[in-house]
Amino acid sequence: MQKEQVNEWLENPVTLFLLDEVKKELERIRRTPTSSCLIHGDPYKTHENIVGLEARESVWTDWQEFLEGNWDFFEESYDEQIRD
Repeated sequence: MQKEQVNEWLENPVTLFLLDEVKKELERIRRTPTSSCLIHGDPYKTHENIVGLEARESVWTDWQEFLEGNWDFFEESYDEQIRD
């Protein structure tokens, strides 16, 4: 990908809007207290909730990196699919 294309992507108003929304969602997820995941008497459900919260953060972090122009994760996935 050429530098001009990358710059167009990074300066695009839609990209900037989406990046702002992703950052807001990440902040909301990170502010969620772990104690809100607790299910008294059901440690498995508690564990599922904590893992789910961490997974959501991971996915939104990947989107943030993508919108900021870091496409390594997506390029690696594509390369793996081609190899398989």
